Amino acid sequence: MSARGGGRAARWILVVGAFAMLALIGGRPVAAQNGEGGGFYNAAVPAVAPQHVKQITLVARDDYVQEIAPGVRLSLWAFNGAVPAPVIHVRQGDSVRVTFVNKGAAAHSIDFHAATTPWNVWYQPVAPGKSLTFSFVASHPGVFMYHCGTPPAFMHISSGMYGMIIVDPATPLPPAREFGLVESEFYTRPGAKGLYQVDAQKVLDVRPDYVVFNGIANQYQDHPLVVRAGERIRLYVMNAGPTLFSAFHVIGWIFDRVYVDGNPANALQGVQTYTIPPGGGATFELTITQPGQYPFVTHAFAFTGKGAVGVIKVVPAK
Repeated sequence: MSARGGGRAARWILVVGAFAMLALIGGRPVAAQNGEGGGFYNAAVPAVAPQHVKQITLVARDDYVQEIAPGVRLSLWAFNGAVPAPVIHVRQGDSVRVTFVNKGAAAHSIDFHAATTPWNVWYQPVAPGKSLTFSFVASHPGVFMYHCGTPPAFMHISSGMYGMIIVDPATPLPPAREFGLVESEFYTRPGAKGLYQVDAQKVLDVRPDYVVFNGIANQYQDHPLVVRAGERIRLYVMNAGPTLFSAFHVIGWIFDRVYVDGNPANALQGVQTYTIPPGGGATFELTITQPGQYPFVTHAFAFTGKGAVGVIKVVPAK
């Protein structure tokens, strides 16, 4: 970790521990810069396209570089030029037709947790330069992971080959301001030409250098998620891991509802913190009535200061 990144992480450990964060954070609205390898990742969830058959193309590459913290440019593998990969948003009952193209130098594959398809048919490695097309019906609503499952899967996931697919229920939920947050870990070591590499031994030892939301440490401190007082907020949170559990929490408010695995049939009410396992997801709904700044974190505080801190900025209602 750079001196600048280490100092910033240490500062946020103290801030979170003291709950004095609100006085120290400022920012501006999130802008769309997905897949550019720097800046920040737009957390706004795309709308569901009206077509019943969703055509999805995922292109795997091994030559992606992303600045995951100030001065830390990490060599990664990626789907569609972004880590995490772009959010896929469909509705329950939709047919999802996936074309997977491998433009990397090694074999890769694709595993959709939202699918009910035979592993031995569709989830096998695709050789460099080859492609694979398959379909599944999104039969269950929820927040699901998709990722490369080629052995060793922990290396492909820790190198950035993961994304979130949201399956809306057949009966739509009430309107809300929706954001998608993918928590994940980065395990790094210095490499050649000023780039960092993924450290496989650190992955196995579970010694992350960074734990982040949407691929970049602390990005939603500088670029908060902006909503209006009294507006319903819906957070789709997926934990890509590959190993740590997330203890998702918003400082200063309580969740009205938590949908376990993102399925509205699995509703909890009045929840302060909810645990999401690696490879799992959840949907969080809250309505914040008082303007101000409300940090969201993983409440596993040994990892919060490694980058898993963002802010919901609530501005006055119109």
